[in-house]
Amino acid sequence: MEILRWGIIGSGGMAHARAERIVRNPRGQLVCVASRNPSTGQALAEAYDVPFLLDWQTLMAREDVDAVLVATHQDTHALMNLTALEAGKCVFTESPLALSVNDADTINLRARDNGLVLRVGHTSVLRSVHTLMKREAQGLGDLLLAVMRIHREDDTRAGSNAGFHTGSSGHPFFMATTLAFPLFDLRPDVAWVDAHCTFRNLDTAGQFDICMATMQIGFSSGGVGQVVYARGLAQPGSAGRRWVFSEGTLEYRESEARVCKATARGKVNLPIPDEDTWQVEVDDFIAAALDGTPLLVPPDAARRVVNIAAAAVTSAIEERRVTLSA
Repeated sequence: MEILRWGIIGSGGMAHARAERIVRNPRGQLVCVASRNPSTGQALAEAYDVPFLLDWQTLMAREDVDAVLVATHQDTHALMNLTALEAGKCVFTESPLALSVNDADTINLRARDNGLVLRVGHTSVLRSVHTLMKREAQGLGDLLLAVMRIHREDDTRAGSNAGFHTGSSGHPFFMATTLAFPLFDLRPDVAWVDAHCTFRNLDTAGQFDICMATMQIGFSSGGVGQVVYARGLAQPGSAGRRWVFSEGTLEYRESEARVCKATARGKVNLPIPDEDTWQVEVDDFIAAALDGTPLLVPPDAARRVVNIAAAAVTSAIEERRVTLSA
């Protein structure tokens, strides 16, 4: 049986979550961990009895590493992804793929040229709530309006949370677009974006306490969308999504384990199946790397997220509607 040997860069929550799933797959093996934080990095390495490395370049050079998991701050993704591909490693990177379309295109091209598997951790489009809503949408006609509200309750800034720093995590629209990927998976034909973002206590270093980001989206085949993304609001939110079609409506609230489907025949509550989507992603990557099976989320789809996010940033800064290019 072939084994895919992994090296992990990073030692935060996602690195731990991915490591757990890597070793659950009988064809996955964790070989080493690298992290800029020696305390948390050493702890992760010790949990799986593998070496801890002080720098990620050493991990890239190891001959016993076939695949690299990049679980670091977003501003490092482009460099690490490209370096790993140039070293002949397959890459599983947390989202986003990069913080610019040019970088995303360069990374995708290098993966194709080198015949290597590149996967971006877009968990949201594999979660059972999305697969359920996408399936039910097939019989509801044309999409007229789609609203996604993204807000974590008690989402206060704790210490140096990278999500409250535009330098480490990029503009909030990158995270907003990543989490709103289910909408763009349902309707990939985004024609324009009109975005606005408000910060509280944004300093010159990029730190902030609160942000409220909104995106209005137009689709080339008709219909509009709205994404509302909030950070730093320590109060109950109303996170969820509502998709209105010509023949019915689908609505999901994150506090409820069901999707409400409403049509002319009445309303029905559809239960959301349980599934370990993070395991699905790891298994998908291992199968692609070892067997050549198609990825559930191909790099071109991940590039679309970067393109929409970058357009939203331009729209917010220049205070104008931005038409998306190919």
